[in-house]
Amino acid sequence: MRIQDQHLEHIAYVMARQAVRGGLIEGGEAKEEKVFTIIKRVLLEDAKKEREVEEKAHALLKDHVRDIETGGLSYRKMFVRVKEKLAKERNLVL
Repeated sequence: MRIQDQHLEHIAYVMARQAVRGGLIEGGEAKEEKVFTIIKRVLLEDAKKEREVEEKAHALLKDHVRDIETGGLSYRKMFVRVKEKLAKERNLVL
């Protein structure tokens, strides 16, 4: 299940706040905003890459749905396998 972008932004906010207020990063509130922006960008970029991998996996399987179902295979399992393979080819960690 994919995390929605608004939740990723909240996660980025919490991570930035804890990093700065916990003393891992010095600089106060101004630094907290910069750290938040960086973390948010990275999380959203990764989510976008994962969506692209999912779309590609669905596209690859689209033409084989009937074969998958008649062969007694699970579309979901095949989707996960194709998605993992595509992610590995692109050096993405899911």
